[in-house]
Order: sequence, then structure tokens, then C-alpha cells
Amino acid sequence: MRFRHVPGLANPVSAIVLGTGGFGSAQPRDLSFALLDAFAEAGGTFLDTANVYAAWLPNGTGASERTIGAWLTSRGMRAQVAIGTKGGHPHLASMDRSRLRPEDISADLAESLHRLSVSAIDVYWLHRDDECIPVDEILGAMQPHVRSGVIRALGASNWSWARLEAAQICATKHGWTGFSASQVNWSLAAFSPTHRHTGGLVGMDADTLTWHACSRLAQIPYSSQANGFFAKPLAQALERHPQYDHPINRRRWTLVQQFAAQHSASPNAIALAWLLQHPQGGFGIIGPKNLTQLADSLTAARIELDPEEHAALSSDRG
Repeated sequence: MRFRHVPGLANPVSAIVLGTGGFGSAQPRDLSFALLDAFAEAGGTFLDTANVYAAWLPNGTGASERTIGAWLTSRGMRAQVAIGTKGGHPHLASMDRSRLRPEDISADLAESLHRLSVSAIDVYWLHRDDECIPVDEILGAMQPHVRSGVIRALGASNWSWARLEAAQICATKHGWTGFSASQVNWSLAAFSPTHRHTGGLVGMDADTLTWHACSRLAQIPYSSQANGFFAKPLAQALERHPQYDHPINRRRWTLVQQFAAQHSASPNAIALAWLLQHPQGGFGIIGPKNLTQLADSLTAARIELDPEEHAALSSDRG
């Protein structure tokens, strides 16, 4: 397993982060526990969840956090695992109304602490942004929670680079704790020029990548394996994932198959290894649905792409 440092956390955490969006819902409790056990046994120490996960299911709200909390208690693993959870997401029935006011964040944070059965959150992500609210108001609302020790590090999920920069300036000006990490949709697969992110989601683009290179803010991306794009036959991958219908991805798909054969690895593992070795990457959130998928993703930690291979995959040439 590879490990990376996140400012605000005492110990390095695993570069491969276990996404738990379906735990306790799409993945039943027994399977969720098995995935958590296998991840921990492989050296994984960083979990990603959210207050809103499974809220789209009847009585599903909080299923992921409750499942993690039950696992932490039954296994006595709290000291060995870093928990990242997200709050401030709009209610699903009113996505046009943001929930980043102090009272919204406090309510979500209290719920997450209770469900997870913990006294502190290692990385607390603000799940969506609202550019109508000044960053100093949002960041200022987080400071009491940081000072009290309930939040150890702050993260921004689906925030634009311009707002991240404004938050950094604000934190420096006031002497506040700023964001330690950013979380956007990023993988080896380039987005189609016609693709537009909706629902407050943010994807990696050239400007965002350039900003991260200058700011050195940790990037902990989701959809790190492009939803399995490189593991499918190319025609099927393009049909199922139109957001990745880009000439660059046709070339990258071919290279991934070639490098997978050379490294005796799966295409999914090669795609994740590329991100783990990226100068502005280093982390990747995975979302395995079963133990086989988890084991495959974990092999990415042992793959070493040589500089020429990494550069070839990174090239923007179509």
C-alpha cells in the first residue's frame, strides 16, 4: 500500500481510499464488513463516505455512515482508520437550495458523528459549493468545529479552482484553518468536449489541474477508474460512457491494454496506478462492489509505470 500525508492529520493515510457509497444499501452489511475487513488487512486506512449517501432509497439516509460506525465498533479499528465524510449537500428533493449555512453544517456534522460512533471526523468535506455565499462565511462557520477538535482537516468536494483559491486567500487573511484537500471527478479518461457536469459536480480540466500544480493542494478524486471505462471493449465503453467519447481516450484505451499485458495487471489497475503516480494526484477513491473488484483495485499500489509509460498516457494527443 502507498501512503500520503494530508495536512491536519497526524499520520499518513493510504493513497487508495475506499469509497463506501453503497455500504449498508447496495452492498448488504455482511458484504460491506467483508470489504472493510479486506481493505484494512491490505493496509488501507482511509475511508470515504457522506451524510447524504443512500438518501435516494426509502429509509436509506445514513446507511453508509451507520455501517462504518458499526464496523469500527465491532472491530475496534477507530485508531487505525481515517474517516472522511461529507456534509452540506442539498436535500435531494430541493437540489436548487444549498445547505451551507452554519446551522445546516452543524446539523449534518452532528448526525455524522452519531452514525459513525466517533468523537471526531478526520477529513470533513463540504459536499457542494454555493458561489452565492462568500467563502469567508462558509470557512468561518467551520472554524469552531476545527478549534474544538471535532474536525481535524477540512476538504472541499466539487469546488471550482477559483473558489478554492478564494478560500486559500481567506484562510491566510484571517489566520483560519483552510482546506487540506480537494475532491473532484478525475481519472485517466478525458471528458468529451461537449460534456457538462450538472448538479453541482465538478470535473478535472486543464485550468483546475494547472491551479493544483501551483497551489499543491492535495487532490483526492472520485471516479478514479473512470467507471470501468478502460476495462470494457472500446465500442461498449464509448456507448456506456458518452462523457468519455473523446479521441484522446481511444488512444489511451489502446495504451492501457498494452501496459496491462506488460505489467500483468488489469486495465482498471493501470488506470488507477496512473493517477496514484500523477504529480497532482497521488490518491484515488475506489468503489468496489465485491471482493474481487477490491482485490483488483488494490494491485494498483504495487504497479510502477515507468516515466515513458506515464507520459504516454498523460499526453493530450488524440
